[in-house]
Amino acid sequence: MSRATTHSAVLVAAFAATAIINYAFGVAMSWFFTPAQFGVLGVGQSLLLLLALAGSSGFAWTTAHDIAALGVTDGTRRRFRAAWVSNLGLGLGLGGGLWALYALGWIPLGPAYRWVVPLVGITAVLLAARAVVNGAVRGCYQFTSLAVNQVGEVVVKSAAGLAFVLAGAGVAGVIAGFALGSASALAHSLWVTRGARLWQGKGWTDAQVMRATAPLFMAMFGTAMMLNLDILGLKMLTPSGGNEQAGYYQAAVILARTPVYIAQSLNLVLFSYIAGATGAVASQGEGTTAYLRVGLRAWIRLLLPGGLVLALAPEAALSLFFPTRYLVAAPLLRIAGLGGAILALVTLLIAIFQAGGGRRRPAAAAALATAVQIIVLIALVPRWGALGAAFSLLAAGCTALLAMTPLLRAELGVLWPSSAAPIRTQLLRTWLPLAALLLPLWLLPDGGRGAALVKLGASALAYLAAMALAYWWPSAGHERPKEPRLAQFLQMLLGGP
Repeated sequence: MSRATTHSAVLVAAFAATAIINYAFGVAMSWFFTPAQFGVLGVGQSLLLLLALAGSSGFAWTTAHDIAALGVTDGTRRRFRAAWVSNLGLGLGLGGGLWALYALGWIPLGPAYRWVVPLVGITAVLLAARAVVNGAVRGCYQFTSLAVNQVGEVVVKSAAGLAFVLAGAGVAGVIAGFALGSASALAHSLWVTRGARLWQGKGWTDAQVMRATAPLFMAMFGTAMMLNLDILGLKMLTPSGGNEQAGYYQAAVILARTPVYIAQSLNLVLFSYIAGATGAVASQGEGTTAYLRVGLRAWIRLLLPGGLVLALAPEAALSLFFPTRYLVAAPLLRIAGLGGAILALVTLLIAIFQAGGGRRRPAAAAALATAVQIIVLIALVPRWGALGAAFSLLAAGCTALLAMTPLLRAELGVLWPSSAAPIRTQLLRTWLPLAALLLPLWLLPDGGRGAALVKLGASALAYLAAMALAYWWPSAGHERPKEPRLAQFLQMLLGGP
């Protein structure tokens, strides 16, 4: 298994661990809180995600690109420090600005957010300070340490948040737990990078860092905006305030965002390896096109199937994770699941093209898609409520994908494992597994958590079995690597040939 695929597997495993913990924590909160309180939590989390992603969408990626492409030098250390100071200032501005807008009444969230908003701001500052340090971790290819950092943060924030809720702190207690998790993760990141001596040397400013970061920020933050504007728009544009609707919609998007989060985990690895392959550091002879193949195959084999399951069996997915009162969110998940799958592809493409140096068009595509999403929210949420928010997610993903079509035009052949592969092999590897995935979803009935587990489990097992059959189907001219079958299978799911 190649280093990039191995590191992708490590981060996807870390995502799986954090997802399980986050889902367990989210479901626990759905039992502790009323739908209205759960909606307050959903809006608070979306505010935090927006601020956190703003703080991790620019300077952190510049740092990762610099160190991966050029190595740890006096110049990249100075650029790191410049990026860190700039990002900390951004975090302070965002956190303080949010609190000021709320205190002045310009963000009409209401009294339920009195303690939630300032705690969100504090957490955002901590995450901004950590983001650039983790960019250096990625640039040094320390992905195992990064995985430990991600899992550790979620463990601390969930344990602390649950303890505060049990003590009667309510939604504010959950956000306070997030702040503690962020502080512990920042301390760990600083410890991991101690050997690079990033803080030693002269200079804490660099104008080139700002210029290099601007298009990265526009594109990366654009996907973050698309992922969170839906629930924020629902809250702001619903005439009655929307806390209860936001609570039901939160249950749907917790699941619908999963493919995007996996794509973001893959991007952490792909971005560094593409930067290293196109930079001054000695590469393995693989350029942007090779990693584009990896990203597209990973989407087809791993992320698209997940989105299809959510869109075609929303009742089963909701039954498995949430109380029965959240089944009313099934129509929302049907639309948001498709939007999440498309946005996962957009997320991969934006990172891959930007790491390879083509930054303007992805940034423009993200900006255009965000504008379209806002228009759809304004047009549909007052009439359709949460369903309009779900359609806004789908519209944003489709717009961004269409806007990047010219970049893909010369790369249409990368959708297949090999342009010389037999048609039979291509069909087996693409359509047989998808058919195996969909059949149990269509044939097996719904009916409670047990039936949902059987339905989704049968679909997953059928898909994995069909993928294994398709992958090991004899084909001329292909010699399998001498690796354990499980390693080969994981490599294939994560975009290997």
